[in-house]
Amino acid sequence: MTTLGEMLKGPCSRSLWDRLCPLLEALDESEVATAATNLRSWPPEQRPMPDRWWSEWLAGDVRPYHALAGTRRLGRLVDVESARVPAEPEADRDEYEEANDRVHTASGYALTDGVAFPYGAMAVAAPSGLRRLVFGAVAEWHHNGGDVVGWSTVASGPLTMFLGGADYHDNPLDIQISPDGATVAASVECRWHAWSSAGEPLWTLDPEDIWPDGSAGAGADDGDEEEAEDDLVGIDVPVRFSFDADGRRVAVGRLRGGPVAVLDARTGKVLAGSPGPDGARWEGEGPVALDAAGRLLAHARGSRLVVREAVGGAVLAEADTGLVTIHALAAAPDGTGFLAVGADGKDDPAVCVLTLSPPSTESSSPSESPAPPSTLTAGELIRPDRAPDGMVATDPLSVITARAMWTEGGPLAFMSSDVGDVLFGGDGRVLRLSSGPSVAAFTPDGRALVTVGCAEQDEMDPIDVWFLNGPAGRPAQAGRTLP
Repeated sequence: MTTLGEMLKGPCSRSLWDRLCPLLEALDESEVATAATNLRSWPPEQRPMPDRWWSEWLAGDVRPYHALAGTRRLGRLVDVESARVPAEPEADRDEYEEANDRVHTASGYALTDGVAFPYGAMAVAAPSGLRRLVFGAVAEWHHNGGDVVGWSTVASGPLTMFLGGADYHDNPLDIQISPDGATVAASVECRWHAWSSAGEPLWTLDPEDIWPDGSAGAGADDGDEEEAEDDLVGIDVPVRFSFDADGRRVAVGRLRGGPVAVLDARTGKVLAGSPGPDGARWEGEGPVALDAAGRLLAHARGSRLVVREAVGGAVLAEADTGLVTIHALAAAPDGTGFLAVGADGKDDPAVCVLTLSPPSTESSSPSESPAPPSTLTAGELIRPDRAPDGMVATDPLSVITARAMWTEGGPLAFMSSDVGDVLFGGDGRVLRLSSGPSVAAFTPDGRALVTVGCAEQDEMDPIDVWFLNGPAGRPAQAGRTLP
């Protein structure tokens, strides 16, 4: 009889994976680790999570063997439009063509509650439990903006309508869900919105009302000339949101200048920002990142990264990242490190990992000067060891789709473009590489990445979850040697 070890050493295939799964379930943690070593050469697509494992995952019953799965097809945008969970996520194309005939009109637009993704998705957000996803549709210019809706991954039923596209004309360029799953945030037409997970409006803020004198930051004026040059990004420039671990605070920043603020996530009250309650004028721009405690705020200032006290706004440290532009930021949970994702001088995707050291703790007398500030040290630029051919990291789509996450195993970066997307770690190791563009979101716990294909007609906008703690191993912390 062929042993499990011998099977694992054989050439990878879907049929072999299906035979392996029942055997893998019987392994203990040490045996799973050994199996993971043998599965490192298997592409994630060859290791789809079986239905039984997925049910356990959704129920919070996480088993050691779950880490051996690479991905899971959740459905396609046609399933979101029709408010259903497909019984067979891996069904062949014929079934989905029949589904299209049932839920689409002759012109190709969905009928379900007026929700449609005729041009695909512009953004997606995913809570750690993955039981519900939030999508932002690409706007239909001259008709309406992109719908923002919630879709259940576990049961067919009504969608949650957060924002109807008929009420505005813009793209929802970023959507974020707080780590506790209670709050959904998005920005359209230069306004910031927050809802409860059930779709109840919590607050809407217009930065121009908060800072009417335009002192919210350089570049806050969206003139007609600028709008004409930015057809893809729409009325608003890309906005980034970042929650603390408890979902009590949320930071907001715009990528091309404008307000940088820290808000009470439930009420929208401005806790700090530019110019802020104390009148301080912050010279900054997005993206932004809060640490888990909501104590530290990082934001970009050109190619530099600035770290402040989240409430009060005092500058603690800053450093140049070496990036030409910064598209996304993430903070280490303990606030000791930051990840900046953007473009290098050759327009290639790159990241910079920065380390924050506390001020000296040496004793000093009251008469001496205050202790020196914290020190922010930038590492060398790290580029993925491979990327889609022809990818330009400064193109609008690359800017919009860039995402950053600091997982338990270290920092991860995602970026997509017309020629494909790449997911890579702070050490440059690539975890995912595709030939088609997509939008993506990390779960707040860093265990998974959800992607939505946005231009592959033959795939009909697939919605997939990619598990990040699998056989490829958690990405190594910056400076550590990979196993």
